[in-house]
Amino acid sequence: MSFALLAPLGLATLAALVVPIVIHLVRRIELRTTEFAALRWISERIRPHRRLRFERPWLLLLRLALLALLALLLARPVLVEAPAAQASRVLVAPGSDLAAARAAVASAGADWRWLAPGFPAVETQPPSNAIPVASLLREADAALPAGATLTVVAPAELSGLDGERPLLARAVDWHVVPGKMPTDEPATPNAPLAIAVRYAPPAEAALKYLKAAVAALAATGGHTYTLDVEAQGTPIPDPARALIWLGAEPTPAVTAWVEAGGTAIVDHQPRADGAPAWRDGEGDVIARVAPMGRGRLVALVPAFTPHALPALLDADFPAHLRDLLEGAAPPPTRGPAAAMQPRSGAAAGESAAAPASTKPLDPWLALAIALLVLAERIVATRTRGPA
Repeated sequence: MSFALLAPLGLATLAALVVPIVIHLVRRIELRTTEFAALRWISERIRPHRRLRFERPWLLLLRLALLALLALLLARPVLVEAPAAQASRVLVAPGSDLAAARAAVASAGADWRWLAPGFPAVETQPPSNAIPVASLLREADAALPAGATLTVVAPAELSGLDGERPLLARAVDWHVVPGKMPTDEPATPNAPLAIAVRYAPPAEAALKYLKAAVAALAATGGHTYTLDVEAQGTPIPDPARALIWLGAEPTPAVTAWVEAGGTAIVDHQPRADGAPAWRDGEGDVIARVAPMGRGRLVALVPAFTPHALPALLDADFPAHLRDLLEGAAPPPTRGPAAAMQPRSGAAAGESAAAPASTKPLDPWLALAIALLVLAERIVATRTRGPA
């Protein structure tokens, strides 16, 4: 614990201490003449000596102490208490072999916890559901004081990631042991994506590019795609989850279908609003996405033809089509633990260390000043002569 001043310039008011000293000296030299008849018998060579002496020294000391405490109060003194040191912490991700973790980490006296919400002790049952590993690592890093060390034991396969290696304020002692983290991801494959294509005669020639792109997506695995290609005016089938509307403005029926929760791609919309979802090599926007009711409207700026949309002939057109139909793929949440060791950097954790606690002394100083004022008034009023 140490003493500090938040506003040290307040001590400049200590210069006011000279005021009561001057007042007492001035009142001391106010001499009064007293007639005394026998002065003629005193030799002229004997002169009276003056000695500097303060009148009412206790009153002067009280006033000086009062001014000094007022100056200290203006300087805002505090007691600074450093944070208590904590034992180093070992976090074990659920799914890790606990015996292998204890064999890999040699840290006597360390605090062993599960890497889970609340950081429960490892003696308790580990959680069996998916947990946000990256977020919990940042939370643990911020909660530890600057001098503490953090050790993490992770299974070979991690989940709960957020697409990148975590960036922490301190270096982490990272250990990988056999095991696999629990996850809430579904084990069943994704349901087929039924796509309805409705076209006007001007767009009929470009349908072959669309069919080739969907066939390429189906060949890569993942989703199973089904196409229902008909001329405009044909009703949209119930199983369809996506609609590609080419060659004409969308009808009210199409708008209602999108608002009910569907995803529709409409071409030749140069004045469309929405967030850019696809740009060409020059940075020009090709497609914009905007919410519409419970669904999404994807507006292609050019017409769906090779002349107006050269990207139809690119090898990555199937991937762009998939992103427009399904939305951008979420960042990966699973990965090998060996590649996910957190990075360390001071910029990420300038405030990661627990701040030192401060206790202001203002209330105690205010009480002392009040008592001194009371004492000064008592001494001043009970002393003869001017105060």
